[in-house]
Amino acid sequence: MVDGLLGPGEPDGARAKLIGVLVDFLCVQDFVTDRDQCAVFVSFAAEQLGAEIVYRRQNPRVDMLSFVRDVLKYEAGLPALIFAAGVIAGPECTARLKLLAEDARADVSMAGAAPEFTDDAVREIHRLFADVRRVDDGRLHALLNHELGLDIPYGQTPAQRFDHLCRANTQADGLPPALVMVEITAFLEQPALREGLREWSDAWARQAGPEAVQALEERRRAIAALPTADPDVARCLVVMVEPADDSSADIHVRHWVNAAPGYWEPVAGEVRLTTPDGLAGEVERAIGRGQERWAGMPVMENEPPPQVEFVLPFSLMNHDMARLEMGTWSGDPLPISLRYHVHLRSLERMRAAQKDGYLPLWRERWTQLKNAGVAESYRWHGEEGERLDRWRAKLIANPGLTAVILDVPALPGLGLEALVTAIAQGVGLAAWDRRTDSPDLSGEVLTLLLAHPPSQIPSKVSALRKRAEGMNRDSWSLGKHLALMWDDPNRLIDCEELTA
Repeated sequence: MVDGLLGPGEPDGARAKLIGVLVDFLCVQDFVTDRDQCAVFVSFAAEQLGAEIVYRRQNPRVDMLSFVRDVLKYEAGLPALIFAAGVIAGPECTARLKLLAEDARADVSMAGAAPEFTDDAVREIHRLFADVRRVDDGRLHALLNHELGLDIPYGQTPAQRFDHLCRANTQADGLPPALVMVEITAFLEQPALREGLREWSDAWARQAGPEAVQALEERRRAIAALPTADPDVARCLVVMVEPADDSSADIHVRHWVNAAPGYWEPVAGEVRLTTPDGLAGEVERAIGRGQERWAGMPVMENEPPPQVEFVLPFSLMNHDMARLEMGTWSGDPLPISLRYHVHLRSLERMRAAQKDGYLPLWRERWTQLKNAGVAESYRWHGEEGERLDRWRAKLIANPGLTAVILDVPALPGLGLEALVTAIAQGVGLAAWDRRTDSPDLSGEVLTLLLAHPPSQIPSKVSALRKRAEGMNRDSWSLGKHLALMWDDPNRLIDCEELTA
């Protein structure tokens, strides 16, 4: 299995069906019926595989049968075919090919597959779904991700999403994912329609047997206990950056997309290996994936722009992430901070919190920050004679200190050690000027900035950055050099080690 799609190790039945549906699909595409375009398509797919594939120019069906069989000999063959078709024909072609591959997999994966619904049951649920009007699709999608653990497509009608989930394997409790979707929709709907949806689920469970009836009751209780929307959770892209552990300059980059505001259900992307010079390109690619998911989400009134958060090791904390450029291909690139709120987070703490017991202390200071309504900042001046041990002792003794301001950049021997200390003691909010020659005024501006209510700080920082981009006097444009650590312990990601 490659990226959840059929690979060369799949059963013969699945492989044969996949070949058939791919050939049928490709043979009606303009880029295949036009032989010159088809030659480019075959050549580009072969290039992705590093293979030699002959385009025979006999007739489209024979040509595509030969091509598809050759491509699927390679482990990465199907992704290469889909990628090449998408480049030539666009994202709709990519989506359709992926769906065809999923269909082929589902049709032969009978062991553990979801029980089939009768034609009458499907017609009835489609009829009920036609009356669904008031469900917040963003919330529905977030709850589906939470309950099913599947990557659910966006932009579908309830009936289309039901049909899509009918192809997914049953859950551990024996319930079909499509039925769980009916239950979540019922939970979000008005009472009149909710009753009809639940009657449909009850009828299926009674037919399936006592175990299904019990599983359905337990699942309903779990859905009813799901948390309500959290206003602190925004649409968000989280990017983890980690240097490779091989003495090279390479870095591993991974991302997660949280599509719906109010619910923290980030969906992980792939791990990519690049260089520091290639980081901006990888971030732009990840932002593109986020934009695809955010596009299907309705924007709520007064909702802030999406956030881009960088989970960084201590060694990269002073790197200029907010001014990584988007749109370099256009010749008119822009810093990402002009479009998104950009924050930093600690990779070391994220990992330690999940295995070494740092999470309670981290959450305690963050809760204190939220409850107090304003941060109590603790400054590290980086002056000669300033002792880190005394600074640490005061931080430990006073849990009301909920933010740190560095008057020096987060570099070794300057402000990094103080920042590491603050992170170890649970501080989630910090700000500093990344310049080694920052003016004295910077610390005062940061103190005023962090004196705003916590909920306003990201937008205030964003406004300062945007204003600074229009200023010619670099010594006064703190926004171009400002680093903000906004590290919410209630929004964790599974950032396993990539270099071990």
